[in-house]
Amino acid sequence: MFDFKKFKKKNRLEQEYNIVVATKPNSAYAESFRKIPIDLKYSSVDNEPRVIQITSSVAGEHKTTTATNLAAVYVELGKKVILVDCDLRKPKIHRAVEILNDDGLSSFLIDKVDKSQLIKKTKYNFDVINAGEVVPFPHVVLRSEKFQKLIKELRDMYDYVILDCPPVLLVTDSLIISEVVDKTLFVINQQLTSKSETKEAITLLREANADLAGIILSNVSRKVSNYGYRYGYRYKYRYYSRKE
Repeated sequence: MFDFKKFKKKNRLEQEYNIVVATKPNSAYAESFRKIPIDLKYSSVDNEPRVIQITSSVAGEHKTTTATNLAAVYVELGKKVILVDCDLRKPKIHRAVEILNDDGLSSFLIDKVDKSQLIKKTKYNFDVINAGEVVPFPHVVLRSEKFQKLIKELRDMYDYVILDCPPVLLVTDSLIISEVVDKTLFVINQQLTSKSETKEAITLLREANADLAGIILSNVSRKVSNYGYRYGYRYKYRYYSRKE
């Protein structure tokens, strides 16, 4: 099932770091995020997805905005949530929730910190594992048994585990991470990303057997916003229903 969610166009800084579900809960922008869990719930016939990967084609597509606001929506629903910054190359989650990027995921995976130091509380009432220090080969530590075990343990501890992951076309990390999640959400910046980039990224995810739950269209212009769903549906249909 592929659905497109429209977001109001904001300035870049606000889009990147403002968790509007918490700071502007009555806005239409916040309401657009509240629709995502509904679609996620019905994207699986058997079990509701609980470990969710969020990725994109390239940088600047607002995947971190999506991840933080989705976490805030689940908190509104009374769920216990943790947000994990799996972008070990250019992390942003620590900035979004205003914590230091110390003792993070990378440090844990290379045995510099233990699990008790890993999980941080935030003022948004969801927990966070920040990315931590830069390591030479992130794809290697993300492929490790230790990472896989961590995700399994988080699944037991939380109602929802949300993974903010690197862009698909830049590195292989997201393809590796897709092996340990229930569903993948794919974010497209309508003002930035080309159709060829989107098509290539989704092809790579499918080749990696990622289970795509849906596509989120961000940074939609006012003209497109008025007809956002119809535009998005045609856009999807061209990508997934026609041979090119």
